[in-house]
Amino acid sequence: MTESTASPPVTSESPNFFGMVWGVLAKPRQAFATLRDSRSRAWILMALVGIILVTLPAIAEGPVSAQLSRQQLEEQFENQPGFEAGGINADQAASIATSPILTTVLPAVFAAFGRVISWLLWGGSLYLLASMVGGSSSFLQLLQVVIWAWLPYALRSIVQAIYITATQTLIANQGLSGFAGMPAVDTSNPFAVELPSTGTAVLYTFLGQIDLYLFWHLALLVIGITAVTKLSRRKSIGLVLIVWTVFMAVRLVGTAVSTNLASGFLGG
Repeated sequence: MTESTASPPVTSESPNFFGMVWGVLAKPRQAFATLRDSRSRAWILMALVGIILVTLPAIAEGPVSAQLSRQQLEEQFENQPGFEAGGINADQAASIATSPILTTVLPAVFAAFGRVISWLLWGGSLYLLASMVGGSSSFLQLLQVVIWAWLPYALRSIVQAIYITATQTLIANQGLSGFAGMPAVDTSNPFAVELPSTGTAVLYTFLGQIDLYLFWHLALLVIGITAVTKLSRRKSIGLVLIVWTVFMAVRLVGTAVSTNLASGFLGG
């Protein structure tokens, strides 16, 4: 009589949505390990929830931004009556500038669309690099890692939306961007624009991305990539840092170009 010494087949339980959320937050190594063999589609629900959550700050900011813009425009028209003499209707101009479509709908749509594109770019980049260094995983597996690793930012969106709604104030400086030394904004005159230097604008953009949620997100990416691709932790860290650095560089270049164009347009 012979006994089989082969390991029994792994029966990966498909974690439900809430179980996966709790797992990523409390036991990320175990949670991400299930993605390699699991056929769970909980990540689709996470993607849908993430798309909704990323719009919350924009939705919360909309009414606050509209009110501030209306007040600023009204003050501007009062201080410079020449606008009305030139045929500009103050109420009509304020209504257009503070339209919910401009202050809420479009920012929310752009935030949702940008989040989906970001997930796809991150997933594709990590899949390409992981394949080049010997990782054994599919694009879908890494896309799931990227989406689940976004949970810290989902929490940040909730916190920001609650803060904006409760205080009725906008978040002026994201992350560490307050240390960039941007020019003070004259809230009494929205038409008086003082553009920052290119270096200051680039520094502001960079520091605006630096917060605790970023490090938490990157740590989850490393854990997830290590679990799914079977690569060493060192290689996973390298992949994450490469992709993050490239995307950050693209963002900073875009900031520098747009700042220079705006400065040239305004004669700065």
